[in-house]
Amino acid sequence: MRDEEERARRVGPRVPAVMVTPRYRLMLALNRWAVRVLFSVRAEGLERWPAPPFQLVCNHHSGWDPMLILAVTPATPRITWFGPREADFSRGFKNRVMAFFGGVIPFNPAKTTLVSAVRAVRSVFDARGVLAIFAEGRVGFAERELLPFEEGAIAFATASGVPIVPCAVVGSSELWFRRRVAIRFGEPIESAGMRGGVGRAQLEDRVREALTGLLPAAEPVLPRRRPLAWIGEVLDGAEDRERHARARGERSGG
Repeated sequence: MRDEEERARRVGPRVPAVMVTPRYRLMLALNRWAVRVLFSVRAEGLERWPAPPFQLVCNHHSGWDPMLILAVTPATPRITWFGPREADFSRGFKNRVMAFFGGVIPFNPAKTTLVSAVRAVRSVFDARGVLAIFAEGRVGFAERELLPFEEGAIAFATASGVPIVPCAVVGSSELWFRRRVAIRFGEPIESAGMRGGVGRAQLEDRVREALTGLLPAAEPVLPRRRPLAWIGEVLDGAEDRERHARARGERSGG
């Protein structure tokens, strides 16, 4: 078992699929249909996308976030997602669906080195694809706030010198039937030449500032009537549901 774990850390994730296949187009069509039936989603700033390859650095409120983003973005260039760290594609309905359609680089720090993860990410950029990563590494529940970034959000872009496009999902911290959600894209930020600790720290500050600028100025006031509010948590794990419940209690003073 120890030899297998060491090999997993050395080899890392499998090279992800980056071609736009019929299977991928089917997934996009089904996803777009489901999301647009359940929610009211719009994109802002798609014209700011540079020529691929580039990296989307996104905030994270819900298990729906990848589906919301895919529902308003074009099929090409294909988006490959980094994470989630808990993904085990051999079990669980959501994980089996991700394994069937591909386009995900799972990462578990206990089994995979950052070097091997960078190798898998670089294959996406070499194929002129797009990598999307939730910079905070975990779900947050405040529309206006960003959690601390994890290392990969900046390291992957600087290792390959690709531009970073900030992507803010606004409205997914609390979802219900026909909830309005905006997917906002900022101006590309160059990462070339920003290697080393100082360069990466400066780049992270720029990305955080740009991403914060796409978020609302204040926390939204939620309506009392939120039909089918349970929809918002069907793709969340048990831990995130518990954290979300605590966050709601803190906001209400309970």
